[in-house]
Amino acid sequence: MFAAALFFTLVGCEFEEGVDAHIPGDDLGTFHVAATMDVTTCGPGALGSPDSWEFDIRLSQSGTELFWLNGDEAIPGRVDTDSFQFDSAVEVPLAEPEPGAPGCVIVRGDLASGRFGFEEDEVTSFDGSLVYSYAPTAESDCDVFVGVEGGFGTLPCSIAYRIDATRTVAPKSRAVE
Repeated sequence: MFAAALFFTLVGCEFEEGVDAHIPGDDLGTFHVAATMDVTTCGPGALGSPDSWEFDIRLSQSGTELFWLNGDEAIPGRVDTDSFQFDSAVEVPLAEPEPGAPGCVIVRGDLASGRFGFEEDEVTSFDGSLVYSYAPTAESDCDVFVGVEGGFGTLPCSIAYRIDATRTVAPKSRAVE
C-alpha cells in the first residue's frame, strides 16, 4: 500500500472533470496522457510502477508559468515558447521514528519536461518525459523497504516514463482569475 501512495502522491494524475482547482492564467485545455516506462533504477515493479498507464491532466498558462492542474492543486512549472518543465518534490514518511530507530522519510522528486504541438496557435498535444526520483533523507533508515516485494530494488533510484498527450477538451474561453 505504501508503494502506490508513494508513486502517485504528488502528481495526483487523475484529473476529475468538474473538480476545479483554481485555474491561474489562461486555460490550455484537458489532455489525455499515455505514459510508457523508459527506464528504472528502482527495480522491476518497484512501488507497483506499471509499464504503462494513462491519465488526464489540465494545463493553464500565465506568462512564462505553466500550471499542471490535477483537480486538487496547481503545480507550477516553466514554459518557453514550445517547451515546458515541471520540477517538484515532497517528503513522504514511510516509517515513523521509534526509540532506537530513526524511521524512514523518502524525498520524492517529480520532473516533467517536453515540447508542445500546436495547431493554429493553440496547444493541441505535447510529448516528453516524466521522471520520479526517490531518496531517503539523511537521518532516515529505509533499509526495510529495500529488496522487498513492492519496495525499492535500491535507494536512491528513479523511474522514467515517456509521455505523449493529446488535447481532449478545448480550453475554456476565459480562465477564472
